[in-house]
Amino acid sequence: MRERKIDMEIEVKRMANRLLQLNQRLSELLAVHEDSQAQYQMAQDELRRLQDEGESEQYDLVMLFKVKQGTVEIDMETVMDEASDGAMVEVGSINTLNTAVRALGKEKVVTMGETKDFKSKIHATNWDIECLDFKAEEVADNTRFYQLLWVTKDLQATIKGGDEGRKAAENATLEKQMKHCKKLHDLKVEDMKKRLFKGHKQIREKELENGKLDEYVQDLAVSVAQREKIIRVRESDANAVDDDEYKMQEIVWRRLVLEEARQQSEDIAILKAEVDRLRQRTFPSFAKSWQARNGL
Repeated sequence: MRERKIDMEIEVKRMANRLLQLNQRLSELLAVHEDSQAQYQMAQDELRRLQDEGESEQYDLVMLFKVKQGTVEIDMETVMDEASDGAMVEVGSINTLNTAVRALGKEKVVTMGETKDFKSKIHATNWDIECLDFKAEEVADNTRFYQLLWVTKDLQATIKGGDEGRKAAENATLEKQMKHCKKLHDLKVEDMKKRLFKGHKQIREKELENGKLDEYVQDLAVSVAQREKIIRVRESDANAVDDDEYKMQEIVWRRLVLEEARQQSEDIAILKAEVDRLRQRTFPSFAKSWQARNGL
């Protein structure tokens, strides 16, 4: 019995090892089966894809459509883009959708307008409330001011209307001050007019005096020029031997000097007349009376 039991145990161990080996083999076969199933499924998918492509090649032909400019709304990245992801939509459907969008937009605009009007009314109401609050504060401040006001006799007289005499006296005083100020103003204006007239008179006198001095300077310049010429003539003829020739030359030079003096006198007279004409444009000229008085 003992030997039989030992043999049975050995047989059980052997069978357990055999079972373990078979399980491992089964696992390997299952893995291989799953891989085969996956490859089979992939092959089936590839077959169906190829069949679909074949059918597409037979029935899905390339068609050309002529559409108006602006109706194509596909982002064309290149010129030869096939637009495979595009879709043809009926114009009526697009118009219906646009009509619905416009209707919803109008409703939204109306709603926004109503909201705006409502908010405007809210702001106006808040503004009225703030104005009323400020008025209430002003009334409270005025009430507090009049309640705490110190009432004096003058204020009582003013309230009762008994300060009319005082106001009349103040008005009379102000009127007297105004008349006095006006009188002083008139006196100052008259004094300024006199000063202005005196200043203009002094200006005219100085201008006349300057004119006389200019004429005197011109006369002196002519006299100096004549004397210088005479001196030069005498110095040039000092070495002459013949008295007759000297006298003749002196007569000639004297005539030349007189002729030049006469010419310069005529030029001076013309210039004086021009100066008088220019002066007469602004104020009266007394040059003629001065010339008559001095015998010129």
